[in-house]
Amino acid sequence: MENEGVNSPSMTSLSGAPSAERDASPAKARRQPSPAKAHRRQLSPAKAHRRRIYWRRRLTVLLCLAVVLSGIGWLVSGPGSPKLVTSSDPGGLRSRPVRLPSVVPIVPSVTRLSGTLSPLPFPSTGQSAVFVQGVGLLGATGDERSAPMASVTKVMTAVIVLEDHPLGHGSGPTFTMTAADHAAWIRDVEEGDSSLEVVAGERLTERQLLEGLMIPSACNIADYLARWDAGSVAAFVRKMNATATALGLRHTHYADASGLSPGSRSTAIDQAILGAYAMSVPGMISVEDHASMKFPTGWVGGYNPALGQDGVIGLKSGFTDAAQICLVTAARRIVGGRKVLVVSSTLGQPSSMEGAADIDLQLLNAATSELRAQQILRAYQPVARVVAGWNRERLNAVVTVPVAVVGWAGLIVDTVVVPSIPPKPGVGPGWRSGTTMASVEVSTPAGVQSVTPAKLSRFLPSAPPGWSPPPPASSTLTSATGS
Repeated sequence: MENEGVNSPSMTSLSGAPSAERDASPAKARRQPSPAKAHRRQLSPAKAHRRRIYWRRRLTVLLCLAVVLSGIGWLVSGPGSPKLVTSSDPGGLRSRPVRLPSVVPIVPSVTRLSGTLSPLPFPSTGQSAVFVQGVGLLGATGDERSAPMASVTKVMTAVIVLEDHPLGHGSGPTFTMTAADHAAWIRDVEEGDSSLEVVAGERLTERQLLEGLMIPSACNIADYLARWDAGSVAAFVRKMNATATALGLRHTHYADASGLSPGSRSTAIDQAILGAYAMSVPGMISVEDHASMKFPTGWVGGYNPALGQDGVIGLKSGFTDAAQICLVTAARRIVGGRKVLVVSSTLGQPSSMEGAADIDLQLLNAATSELRAQQILRAYQPVARVVAGWNRERLNAVVTVPVAVVGWAGLIVDTVVVPSIPPKPGVGPGWRSGTTMASVEVSTPAGVQSVTPAKLSRFLPSAPPGWSPPPPASSTLTSATGS
């Protein structure tokens, strides 16, 4: 039996190695290179070259980025830009307040066009008015009382529909007529009201419906559009009255969408104003500037005898027993090389539609002869002083083109100079000659007629560094006793 306390040769060879060899093993381990260094020593020359190029490129990109950031910082904090005072700039030595010059108007704020207005040929019965789009009311009969206006009511109907559902360059949605729509047409025919024939299954676009509203003055179409727009005729009438209030038509009230009701009332002045506004609504002219129109059920004609004569492009006729003959006529005229829209409104005429058309045409022609384009500012006329406390040179803001208005004798024209100085820093180079410093708004009773820039006549340097406005002068109060 083998003695377990005696080492076998094999065990001696493994665990009983000489002490010299065991002592030398740590030193050998320290002399061995790390795996990373060994890996680098194992890189081929080509790989080492690519690695050097990679690091050089990264260093180049970092240097370029640092240069760009330094340039941005110089632009932000350099001279010519206002700075905030921080702990690194306690005295605000590099801070510059933004100093702007002031604009002082030197043109009259109100101008009355010279001359005397000739009387217009108003009718002896009923009421009439003439309004010039963008200018104002040229004249009206003295007895302006609210009266029934018949189908002239449909002008407001068309305005609301076009504003709520613009036609754009198309014809709008398409509608399919029903048996109920055909029955509504039958009722209008039986009652003698103006209407447009429709049959069940017929398809009409919004444009066609508006043409049917304005050309043959179809009452059944007026109610159809009202229900489509607002859900009911009553809701639509509320919108009509709200729009009249917004437009300042103080003597106008609507009771229906067609004008059959004598409760739809207005004055010639209000309808002339509304007519001028309506002609500015996109799509309005295109649905009413023709005397007849072909519909699926046949050709229909309008009731305005003046349409197509002497620049007449609209607007609306009407008749009921309560309102008598009513007509609003719009015509384009040329005044001083400018296109001008003139609107004549006539209500309560007892004769005929042709007689009302003659009244409107005479008023349009007489009004056009009273219109003129009058220059109120000449080219390069100073309109304002440009005042800067740091500059003693006298500078002006001038209009570089003539400014004229279309009007008539006695018209009041308002001129307002509105500053619009570019907010450049107070320590920059300054404002160049020709810089827009203000705008000149020329207004007539109907609103702003023109806006013209006013430009700096000469170079204006900006405030020098450190400049500040002088303190206001203080007054010393002395008591009555002299103490």
